[in-house]
Amino acid sequence: MTIPCTVKVRVIKILLCILLLCTTLSTPTTVPVGTFRSECHERHFWLFVRSGPILGPMSRFDVQDHQGVHFLSGRKATECGYTMLFNHHGDLVFRASFLACHVNNQGDSEFRLKVWLVTRQVNGRDLGYPFLLHCSAQWPWGFRELVCEESYMEVSIKGPVPAALHSGQKKKEVGKRGMMFHRPGHTKEEVRPRTMTEASALGYHISESGSRIILRCPYSSPLSYTIKEKGVELEVVNATILYPHQGKVLAIDATVACSMNEATVDGAHLLWPVPHVLSPLVHGRFRDRGMRIGVETLALNESVIKDRGYEISLRDGVVEVSVPFGAEGTHVKSGVLEGQYSQSLSVDLFYMHQWEDDRWPLTQHRSFRFLKTAYVPRTPTLTDNTISSQKVFSVSLGVFPPDVSLHNVTGGCEGDTLSWVQVPYPNGSHSYQLHAPFSHPSVLQKYVDGGYRRYTLPLTFSLTISPNGEVFYHNATIVSDVQEQTEPPRLEGKCTERGLLMLLHYGAQERRWELFLGDRRLDWELVEMGGFTVETEEDYFSVEIPFYSPAMTYEEVSLQGVVGRLEVSVVDIDTLKMENSLIHRCTFRVRELLVCLPEGRMVVVTDTSRTIPPTQPKRTTLLDPSCVPQETDSVRALFNFSLDSCGTIATVEGNFLIYENQVLYPKELITMDDPPFHRDSPYRLTIQCRYPAIDTGIVSIEHPVNPTFALSPMLPLKHTRREASRSGQYVAVVCVAIVVMGAIIAATVKMLCCPIKM
Repeated sequence: MTIPCTVKVRVIKILLCILLLCTTLSTPTTVPVGTFRSECHERHFWLFVRSGPILGPMSRFDVQDHQGVHFLSGRKATECGYTMLFNHHGDLVFRASFLACHVNNQGDSEFRLKVWLVTRQVNGRDLGYPFLLHCSAQWPWGFRELVCEESYMEVSIKGPVPAALHSGQKKKEVGKRGMMFHRPGHTKEEVRPRTMTEASALGYHISESGSRIILRCPYSSPLSYTIKEKGVELEVVNATILYPHQGKVLAIDATVACSMNEATVDGAHLLWPVPHVLSPLVHGRFRDRGMRIGVETLALNESVIKDRGYEISLRDGVVEVSVPFGAEGTHVKSGVLEGQYSQSLSVDLFYMHQWEDDRWPLTQHRSFRFLKTAYVPRTPTLTDNTISSQKVFSVSLGVFPPDVSLHNVTGGCEGDTLSWVQVPYPNGSHSYQLHAPFSHPSVLQKYVDGGYRRYTLPLTFSLTISPNGEVFYHNATIVSDVQEQTEPPRLEGKCTERGLLMLLHYGAQERRWELFLGDRRLDWELVEMGGFTVETEEDYFSVEIPFYSPAMTYEEVSLQGVVGRLEVSVVDIDTLKMENSLIHRCTFRVRELLVCLPEGRMVVVTDTSRTIPPTQPKRTTLLDPSCVPQETDSVRALFNFSLDSCGTIATVEGNFLIYENQVLYPKELITMDDPPFHRDSPYRLTIQCRYPAIDTGIVSIEHPVNPTFALSPMLPLKHTRREASRSGQYVAVVCVAIVVMGAIIAATVKMLCCPIKM
């Protein structure tokens, strides 16, 4: 069964006035956010210190109680229930049992611990970071609970209810406490009762916390022994605590057993087996009450276990935990063994199993194991994604953990360097992708049977492992056979002053092709309607598409110009198979422009330099004075607004919706002398968009053109006079309607500049 655990954690900085015994510390005023993290998990305090400069060259933990500050040496940490280690992220982890020495236990339900992290700085000064850790027991204590930690074993038993004793009696009874140890083939000397002082000298530490009696000892203690249980090695301490109680001496079974096996590798998985029944701890009939696992402080439910690819199985009396390489919560470290790339997997695993038997109402057995496999050779995965018809080698190498980086890739006999790209993944791993055309100098070619040409690309990948800079190589040869045939048609796009030039290079094959512009087939009707210029040469065909053509798609309008895009494809007439395609973009510079967009927006670029004196673009507005230019330069202004804003006036004319606005220039009134006069030239530009009432899916563009251009008479031209005050200049304007869905609908766009009466 699964025991719900809701953890409440508080971390409170201790007041700076606390005095540390024997050491004077400086306390930093600021600490980077996220440096410290504390949690309560499985009867333990957890404190994480992120790796970085804050740790300094040397770090230690001290604990404090009402008697003062206590330095945690390695031995004292083992005797008292403390664990300090670095995890695979390089973070410092401090873990303390709720029943550890110097923990304030309030009724076996509330636990507090004062901790100091002391770091030695480069200048020799010590910095102290104080914490008050507070945790609550979120479920009742078992009658017996065992812990297998990294450096010690612990068993705690619910003690007998103590009678009311005066201090003298209590000291007398404590003085009578002792221990007995039992081992297979033991001698009378080993079995004899030992005093608490003798037991402590051997590394067996007896203490009490709240209502519980605790035995704690390091691994490989003098009176421990090992056995094999279902092929798994167990370390056992078979101990009895002699506990005086109400004039009698109670013999309390304090046996503890821990699995000592390391993780192994099975293919691409880490395996950690543990006996389902620990026979030294079970008496009579065994009744399983469930198990659970976790990673660091995160307990994993069945759904998370499945999502991460973890597995827990029971076979032949052995519980086996399986963790895949690279799974979430694990860490993969790379290395080189005998010149071959290798990997080691580590995971900070928590395992809890609980049961009942004829002697113990409930036993909970917890293991905290930082599991790490030996380095195992791993051949990097190379995936050939080459599609022969595209005549480009496409290769991916990986996935690799973050500590591997690709130095270079060489190909062919000459060792030419090839380019690659790194592809990152959310879990921090990455792979590498390489693309090389069949025409690359590193690619070897030869004819083979059956009318095929074989393309071969020898590759050598040079990779390094950080931080030690180890180097390893991976060699591979990619082969692709292509049926020999003439080159398919090839498309090429170029930008011209008039528009966009598309070239179709035939190749030598005698096949019939059709050219499509977007979804419209290129025929003479489209050529005449769009004013295309077509040329046919011996080895290529070219068509020049004017900027204002129904085949052109407009992607962006700014003062820098209009970005036009043309999609071209070549289709085999016989098979209707698309043999090649190309998307080409060109930026066309414009001085003035009006665009009516299908989503109900108007974009205007207007030139204000034709007035005398010239109008300042940045001072122009629309009918709504709050609508100012989106972009300006020294002579032009760009407005981009929706048709239902900026004072736009909508009218209906037949089957068309007319939207009209004006670009205005507010005049500055000079009142130095009578009568007052305006210092600025009057300016008003009327802009108008016309949409069919039943369809707004068109784009209309109006732009002044050079009168010397020879435009096809098939283009719908509309000349609109533009008049600038005091200048008398007139500009020809072309209006072209481009239909988004492919049909061409005439639209009227009117630009008018005229003087304003005063």
